[in-house]
Amino acid sequence: MHPVLPHSTPLVTLAAAQPFDLALSLRAMSGFAPCAGEQRIFGSLVRKAFSLADGRAVVAEVAPAERGVSLVLHSADEMSGAERHQVEVAVGRWLSLSDDPAPFLAAARADPALAPVLAETEGLHQLRFASVAEGACYFVLAQRTSQAQAGGRKRRLARVYGSALELGGITYRAFPTLDQLAGLTVGELAPFTANLRQSEYLAAVLGRLASWPLGWGYRVGTDELMAELRDIRGVGEFTASGIALRVFGRLDVAPAELPVFTRAIEALYGPGVSMAELAARYGDQIGLWGYHVRTGLGWISDGSAGRAADAWSVEPDGAPVRPARAGSSARTPQPHRRAG
Repeated sequence: MHPVLPHSTPLVTLAAAQPFDLALSLRAMSGFAPCAGEQRIFGSLVRKAFSLADGRAVVAEVAPAERGVSLVLHSADEMSGAERHQVEVAVGRWLSLSDDPAPFLAAARADPALAPVLAETEGLHQLRFASVAEGACYFVLAQRTSQAQAGGRKRRLARVYGSALELGGITYRAFPTLDQLAGLTVGELAPFTANLRQSEYLAAVLGRLASWPLGWGYRVGTDELMAELRDIRGVGEFTASGIALRVFGRLDVAPAELPVFTRAIEALYGPGVSMAELAARYGDQIGLWGYHVRTGLGWISDGSAGRAADAWSVEPDGAPVRPARAGSSARTPQPHRRAG
């Protein structure tokens, strides 16, 4: 017996600050280990599950559109207008659609050392974690842990506590909401963490973030946000800057000074250039500088042919399943055709 087909909303268009190329976003998410297998790419279209406030899963289907993206939502039950708006906002934040890249691009085009990176990434907006709960969990789980291990633990947490929706024979699983996770005890979180201390840190972070007024983390000033994050037990500079930048989209937060950025700076600028000097040059766009540098250098080192390279969606076991052409789709948008 075939499952009952879910409800689908009429197509809407979400505007993006220009330049924006969804193909580059798909390429970035295809190579982002913390979220491997959590979305499926079909050519120029991507599907990903999001949680509604009550925990139900909704699948967002995103395709390129003129000066933005088109969006269709699939759900097991009919959605209210407020629920549709919630997911539209979440998709916009996930893809950083409203982030204006003009200030960063002005600085980057005047920076000769960044030319090879910009040749790969111009039109790329920062890809964020799809929810506060997901990003917060990841950055705690990633403490002294590889991206792949932290991502795997995050996905196990979603399998146990998140909801799912089947569409076209594929199961899409949404990450649980902050309220769902904040009620878990340290013991209940322990199977998903590296040790007892990390379980305690994760419980502390989830509890504090759940106590904030709805949307507070997006509205408050960056200094206040960083101070609040640093005040949580177990949150140091790596976790605070990661959550501020990759969850709340604070582009004025410098990326944590990890060895990967030390090597990137030396590769682009030569020895003797510090993150502080680059922060002074890029100002409130230093976070976006870091995202473009890390992503662009990764693409260059892959030996791919720039925008013509194939990107791959990835199953949870790490196997590539379907190529997605990262190229002209955003410059010549294709009609939104629902995948299989």
